[in-house]
Amino acid sequence: DSVMASARAGEPDRYLAALLARPAARDGLLALAAFSAELGRIPHLVTREPMMGEVRLQWWRDAIERGAGPGGADVRTGHPVADALHEARIRHELPVSLLLGIIDARASELAAEPFADEDSLTAYFAGSEAALFNLAARVTGARLQPGLEHACNSAGHAYGLTRLLLGIPRAVAAGRMPLPPGRLARAGLTSRQILSGPGAGEVAALMRDLHADVRQTLEAALQHVAKLPRISRVAFLPLALVGPYLRALGRPGRHALQEVADVAPLQRVWSIARAHWLGRM
Repeated sequence: DSVMASARAGEPDRYLAALLARPAARDGLLALAAFSAELGRIPHLVTREPMMGEVRLQWWRDAIERGAGPGGADVRTGHPVADALHEARIRHELPVSLLLGIIDARASELAAEPFADEDSLTAYFAGSEAALFNLAARVTGARLQPGLEHACNSAGHAYGLTRLLLGIPRAVAAGRMPLPPGRLARAGLTSRQILSGPGAGEVAALMRDLHADVRQTLEAALQHVAKLPRISRVAFLPLALVGPYLRALGRPGRHALQEVADVAPLQRVWSIARAHWLGRM
C-alpha cells in the first residue's frame, strides 16, 4: 500500500501504466515509479537546506549499493519503497548503474543554477527519465530488444522536457530558471529577464522552440516504441500524456512562466488506457 501510494502521488503517469501491465511486471513497475516519486520529493523538502537533500540522496545510494553487495540479497532497510525496489532489482536483474545514475541525475535538481548547456540538459534526461524508461522496459522483458536504447533516449528527452516545462512556473516562483542560457538566448532572453518579467513575445518564442523540440523527439520515440513487442510498450505509456500536457501548456491566455498547467485526472486515465488498448501512443 505504501509503495502504491507513493507512486500514485508522485508519478501518476507511471502508476497508471503499471496497473495496466501484466501481473509479473506490475510490482516491479510500481517499485520504479515509487522510487522516482521518492527522489522527486526531496528537492521540495529541502528548499532551504540543499545539503540535507544530498544526505537523503546518499541514503538511497547506500541502500542500493548495500543490497547489491555480497550477501545483499537478504538486506532490508525497513523503508517500503527501498525494499520493493530491492526485490524488483533482483527479480528482474536491473542494472545497479542505472539506478544509481538516476540518483546522480536528480541531484542536479538541488542546485539553484540552470543547466550549463544543451549537453548537460540532455545528460540529465538520459540519466533520469530515459533510465526509468529503460528499467521499466527491462521489467517487461524487453532488455534485449533492438532499438530499445534509442526508444528510451528519445522518450526520456520528450517526456523529461515536457515535465520540465510543467515545472517552470514553480521554479521561477522559487527564483530559478533551469533551462540552459543558450536556449534562452535563442529567444532573446536571459535568466535575469525571466525572473524579473520578460516580454510576452520572447516568452512565446521560447515556448514555441521548446514545444517543437518535444514534438520532434516524441515522434522519434514513438517510431522506436512501435517496433517493440506489445507487452513491452506498457513501459512507455507515459508518452501518451505528452500531447495532452503540451495542449495544456499552450492553452490560450495562459501565462507560461506563472500559471501551472496540468491535465484532469480522468483525461490522464483515458489517455493512458486508450494508448494501451490501441497498442500505440
